[in-house]
Amino acid sequence: MATYKEVIGTSITNIAGDSPTTVDGDVWYNSSATNFKFNLTTSFTGWTSGGNLTTARQGLGGAGTQTAGLAFAGRTAPGGAAGNVATEEYGGTSWTNGGNMGTAKRAIGSATAGTQTAALGFGGLAPTESPTTSATSEEYNGTSWTAGGNLNTARFYMAGAGTQTAGLGFGGPALATEEYNGTSWTNGGNLNNAIQGRAGCGLQTAALAFGNTDVPSSEEYNGTAWTAGGNLNTLRQNAGASGTQTAALGFGGYISPSFLTATEEYDGSSWTTTTSLNTGRSKLAGAGTQTTALAFGGSTPSETAATEEFTGAGPVTVTLSGS
Repeated sequence: MATYKEVIGTSITNIAGDSPTTVDGDVWYNSSATNFKFNLTTSFTGWTSGGNLTTARQGLGGAGTQTAGLAFAGRTAPGGAAGNVATEEYGGTSWTNGGNMGTAKRAIGSATAGTQTAALGFGGLAPTESPTTSATSEEYNGTSWTAGGNLNTARFYMAGAGTQTAGLGFGGPALATEEYNGTSWTNGGNLNNAIQGRAGCGLQTAALAFGNTDVPSSEEYNGTAWTAGGNLNTLRQNAGASGTQTAALGFGGYISPSFLTATEEYDGSSWTTTTSLNTGRSKLAGAGTQTTALAFGGSTPSETAATEEFTGAGPVTVTLSGS
């Protein structure tokens, strides 16, 4: 039998992560995940069911990719105010338990561009029947959580963007934006609209905020100031988000009296409606990119454990085999 190199002319590359290119047909060995992967161009667009969270929850934080996602905190008690410390890690098929957070929270913010082994959670509501608004943040290293710097303004249901060492938190009934450098938070440029329930994605210097019940416009951050972006087609609050400022995906959310399935793609200028979620929900978390997204948890209105995977048209990464 001919070898891969004899047929193709090159050896399979060993990369600790995903390929730096999206060329159709690229094959490589991911030494971090210990599996073979390849890029495949597809015209399929839609959501498919993934493995359920171990613990159903809403108001949770999320980070990572479609095949290496992270879920943490959130409200798990139906009708209750209590938060949760539980962390779960997604391997592309199922969720397994990770290290617990130091403080149980719900309505938490998260750095959406963080990874499964370098995540950031901040703000939220601490667990009491008369919950207190929190300013604390925590950092995850793939095994355990440690305390990070405190926000300057305590708040809940903040949107987030960026990474563990270059994070961004904004909104949550306030205009204030804060930037995290891995140690402390400093104030950035204010949002134009201070309405609770915005979603966010992107990087600290190129972030996107969108969604609320009154204003259809999204906002774009350049590291200094927010400017108006394109209007959503469907008004919503507490949606999920993935991707970047110029290639974002917004999904789910709530507009009275409906828990939405609507999904939209953003290209840096305008939003386009695409295939809907299978389960309408709000206060969910998201991870991944515009073309390979992960949606998990949320309120239907009861807490849900449902996980869905989005595949958009274009090059996607496929796992050939596990270790």
